[in-house]
Amino acid sequence: MITVSSICRALCALLLLAGASALAQNWPTKPIKFIVPNAAGSSPDLLSRMWAEKLTRALGQQVLVENNIAGSGLVAAQSAARSAPDGYTLFLATVVTHATNPFMFKSLPYDPVRDFSPIAILMDDGPFIVAVHPGVPAKTFAEFLALVKSNPGKFSFAADAGIAGIAGRWLFKIAGADIVFVPYKQVAASLQDVVGGRVDSIIISLAASDAFVKAGKLRLVGVTSARRFAGVEHVPAITETVPGVQFGGWFTIAAPAGTPAEIIRRVNRETGEFLKQPEVDARIRSFGWFSSGAGTPESTAEFIRAEREKWGRIIREVGIQPE
Repeated sequence: MITVSSICRALCALLLLAGASALAQNWPTKPIKFIVPNAAGSSPDLLSRMWAEKLTRALGQQVLVENNIAGSGLVAAQSAARSAPDGYTLFLATVVTHATNPFMFKSLPYDPVRDFSPIAILMDDGPFIVAVHPGVPAKTFAEFLALVKSNPGKFSFAADAGIAGIAGRWLFKIAGADIVFVPYKQVAASLQDVVGGRVDSIIISLAASDAFVKAGKLRLVGVTSARRFAGVEHVPAITETVPGVQFGGWFTIAAPAGTPAEIIRRVNRETGEFLKQPEVDARIRSFGWFSSGAGTPESTAEFIRAEREKWGRIIREVGIQPE
């Protein structure tokens, strides 16, 4: 039976769709805010600014990067989630904000699934490296692992308290190795202690360790990617020694849930074109990262879902309790 209320609901839905369509057709008419939960000058920030410049040229409106590193990305993600879904707020969704935070905290001020519309993958594999102090007699991860296993509790590794530390603990647990984890808040401090011989090894990004490796102050023994990395092909992937162990960071573009589909598709298309540029690919590789392309909004959502499931499993296996 058709009622007056059902007719009103249908009319309201049509008006909302018409309004969203009109908004998308005219978009953008003012600057766009791009919230980045990473520090200014960091590798993620530099890539984000390259992307923002490309989008600025393509859209004819300024895309302004807003850095917010407070609270493990919680504040930035909350700000993006609560913004109007009108295409004027975009967000750099990361492995931290969308995959590990849901398992590290008892409650979040945002919902990674409900509050965001995935748009595109910017970088899908930012592997870490395992490096040792030159005084450690190991040239590969297999050799280092054998040393650790034959000397339980006597070797140590440095890493941040975030995903590098989480994944490092998981790696050595899966490998059956008793090693001491030394957490750090600052990357510089961890590097200084490993270079100084106070800690035996480190799990860190390739870009952050590159200068020390070239100076002979650190020795690369493994990378956490699924395959060997271009430029350091002599360094084995850790999965060659411990099958199935692969992890790294990633960045995707997202918008507040409810952002018009036409806007989502436009940003996805522009991101795909951005990643096809040779200079962009070269810059991504200089950071020690891989990119397989932007994908689609649907494949981006599936990528994030799979990563969230993987990191949830890792965090549970390590035994970390949410705060």
